[in-house]
Amino acid sequence: MKTSDATHDRRPLEPPELVYLKGETRCHYTWSTGEVVGSFLGALRDHARILGAVCSGCGRVAVPPLSYCEECCSAMEDYREVGPRGVVMSWTRVAAGFPDAPLPAPFRYVLVKLAGADTSLLHLAPDDERVVVGATLHPEFRKVRRGAITDIKWFVPDESAEERTREQ
Repeated sequence: MKTSDATHDRRPLEPPELVYLKGETRCHYTWSTGEVVGSFLGALRDHARILGAVCSGCGRVAVPPLSYCEECCSAMEDYREVGPRGVVMSWTRVAAGFPDAPLPAPFRYVLVKLAGADTSLLHLAPDDERVVVGATLHPEFRKVRRGAITDIKWFVPDESAEERTREQ
C-alpha cells in the first residue's frame, strides 16, 4: 500500500458541535376545498345543515365527508343530510386554557355520532355535566356563518330528549 493513501484517512471524525437556530415561521395560505369538503362547508354556511358522504360500495356514511370509503375504498360520490342530533361516543374535559384554545376553559371536546352517520365528528361542547357518553346533543349554529367547521359553535345537550327520558 502506498503512503499517498493518507489523504483518505479512515479514522472516525469528531462530531461537530451542533448549532441550533430558534425561530418561528407563520404561513398564511388559502386553498381550494374541492367538491367533497366544499359541499360539506357550503351546507353548513348556506343551510345550517350537516352533510355526510355516502359510499357507493358499502353504503357507509362518513362525517365529515371523505372522497373514498375507509372500509372498502369505493368512491363516496353522493351526499346525505345527517343529524342534527347525535350521540356522544367519547369526550374529554379541558380544565385549563391554552394558547389559541377554541373556547375559554373549561369546555369539552366530544366525538358525536350524528343520526344517519357511521362515523363520529370531533367538535366542542360546553362543560356541562350532562355531556357524557350516550347523551344526545344537537348543534348550535352561529348566526353569521362563513363556510367553516366553526359555523357550528358547539354541540349542546338536547333538552327535548332529556325531557322525554324524565317522562318515561
